[in-house]
Amino acid sequence: MPFADRLVAEPQREKSGETGAQRYDYQALWGLTLIFAHHATGSDYAISFEFHDDIVLLNSSSDPTNASFYQVKTKSKGHWTLTELTNRKKRKNDPNNGLLPSHVGKLYSNYAIFPNETVRLAFVSNVPCQFFDAAATDCDMSDAQPNTLAELTTKLQAEYPTASATTVDKLLHFVRADLSLQDSSAHIKGKLVEFVHGQLGPIEFNPDSVYKTIVEECRLRSKYTGSIRDFDELVRRKSITKDQVDGWLKAIELAHSTPPWNEIAIHLDLSDVLSVAELSREWKRYRAVALDSNDLAVNLVRDKIRVEIDACSSLSLQLQELVAKVYPSVEPFAMAALPLFKSARLKVMIIYEVFTHDPSGALQAANPQPANAQL
Repeated sequence: MPFADRLVAEPQREKSGETGAQRYDYQALWGLTLIFAHHATGSDYAISFEFHDDIVLLNSSSDPTNASFYQVKTKSKGHWTLTELTNRKKRKNDPNNGLLPSHVGKLYSNYAIFPNETVRLAFVSNVPCQFFDAAATDCDMSDAQPNTLAELTTKLQAEYPTASATTVDKLLHFVRADLSLQDSSAHIKGKLVEFVHGQLGPIEFNPDSVYKTIVEECRLRSKYTGSIRDFDELVRRKSITKDQVDGWLKAIELAHSTPPWNEIAIHLDLSDVLSVAELSREWKRYRAVALDSNDLAVNLVRDKIRVEIDACSSLSLQLQELVAKVYPSVEPFAMAALPLFKSARLKVMIIYEVFTHDPSGALQAANPQPANAQL
């Protein structure tokens, strides 16, 4: 059976209690830093949230052959000790006094299930680990003292008798997260700007709106608790892929290339000041919404708008004339598809597609002289 199918078929380990909102949030944000780092390699990937472990990095979004598993834990202060990492708590209300798996045991369980596909087991935290250099950001067990490796292996063997020092040394890592617990959102925004500039160059964009969109995507995947029936659903419900991040970047690039509102407004009938003001407000709101590639309702309406715009590509229409022609064809569809339909929002959506969607290259630039048709 392919690895992709076994990932879904294999039961996940028992969860010991509910994950707190703050930890979910930190996991999602750290997962985003992993996305930034891996996307820079140019290789395909899918990063899954809360599936077999807190974060799983797959080497393909369609046919993975290996995985790296990340367990993300936070502390308000201090550091991690070997005892904390290997300690096993008693199961609550268990008459047999059974023990829960340790942190290291949870990580190793992924290798026990997928021994041929596991390439990395990483414990991630915002505080350092006692037996590694406090300044180090990524350590493997070969960086620890031999007696530490021996003691950790012995304790792990109480949970998994087949565990060996060689396997632990090769696979187990400690990652010091470059993301503070108290101000993680600000740190991520800074990393987001670095990532976008690294991918697109020194482009101007609104970090707040982009942050809100993509962080929410990670949070939704982290919090999704429905059943996963196949690998395609795992990717759709629980994962962020290279193609999706490329879509984010393309949307940012398109938003950057879209003229600012003051340049668009000169193509509209300015006699109705209140209407133009409403369009201006909707334009600011919609540019953030347009980044959300997973809003099915918006995407359906956008597809319909593009079809209608393409149908007008041979006409020499000013912007206002083009909007007036496309609007009646799209309005009934938009009213049925969008939960909160607004006429001004639909007009703004049409204007946005005029400037960002032109596969044929046939649409002419808007004539700067306003038309007489009313928006």
